Amino acid sequence: MLQRVSAIKPVRLANTISRCATYEVRAYSTSGDDSAKVSAVYKRLGVDLSDASLMTQSITHKSFAHGSLPTNEKLGYLGRTFLQMQVTEQKWDKVKSNRTLRSSVAHVTATDKLAKVARSMGIDEVMRWKSASSSADSKLGEDTVLAHTMEAIVGAVYHDQGSKAARELVSKHIYTY
Repeated sequence: MLQRVSAIKPVRLANTISRCATYEVRAYSTSGDDSAKVSAVYKRLGVDLSDASLMTQSITHKSFAHGSLPTNEKLGYLGRTFLQMQVTEQKWDKVKSNRTLRSSVAHVTATDKLAKVARSMGIDEVMRWKSASSSADSKLGEDTVLAHTMEAIVGAVYHDQGSKAARELVSKHIYTY
């Protein structure tokens, strides 16, 4: 019989989450209209972050302003790691093999699925990024950035409010067990 993931306490994953959660968040300003739009997106997600700059950072891709502003890379990594852990924990007793478990986690965290969730929440309207080209490839690039932004939002919620709030966001919008 398999043990629950939470009972195993994967040290490596916990250390990674801990390192990511302790980074310094630098403040920067956005226009009032942009802040209102970002706040509206977070409200649709049912989240109220205490740090407005963290909201803006979570929607800022590294292609925007070429490194002069804080980006969502670390938040995205934190969110992706948390999301994978949550899905793994929920699927642990329901699947019979490691291959099936990996496949299930990959399906839930797939770029197209996360991009679809992000679009349904209006994240595509507030996401800050710069497309590399105006060709048909830019659509694929937008989906990738949207998925990464959705992961960054999960990371921002985890960083600001902890695992309970992040778990609620994931279960409500991304993975309905």
